[in-house]
Amino acid sequence: MKENQDREGHEGTKEEARFLSKVEAHSWLLKRFRGKGIFWQSVAALGVVGWMIAIPAVAGTFLGKFLDRRFGETGSISWTITLMLLGLALGIYSVWRFLFYEKH
Repeated sequence: MKENQDREGHEGTKEEARFLSKVEAHSWLLKRFRGKGIFWQSVAALGVVGWMIAIPAVAGTFLGKFLDRRFGETGSISWTITLMLLGLALGIYSVWRFLFYEKH
């Protein structure tokens, strides 16, 4: 029983190390906090993931507002909401691919 708990704990630290190494490879912010403790490394990693979701969603929102002002009519499709959701989906997909897709 103790052996299974040790093995599970060891696998958990491997997963955490793998996650941090992937994020660290693409993040100057995480490199800045390296050596300052696992807490700050985790905060920086979450920040990188947050920006990967936020930037496409905000860009889609601004593009949608532009299209609504330019081509919007009463009762027509809302480009703002459509492109915001598309940007959010793109951001979530990019985080998923960044964290879980491995090249073979």
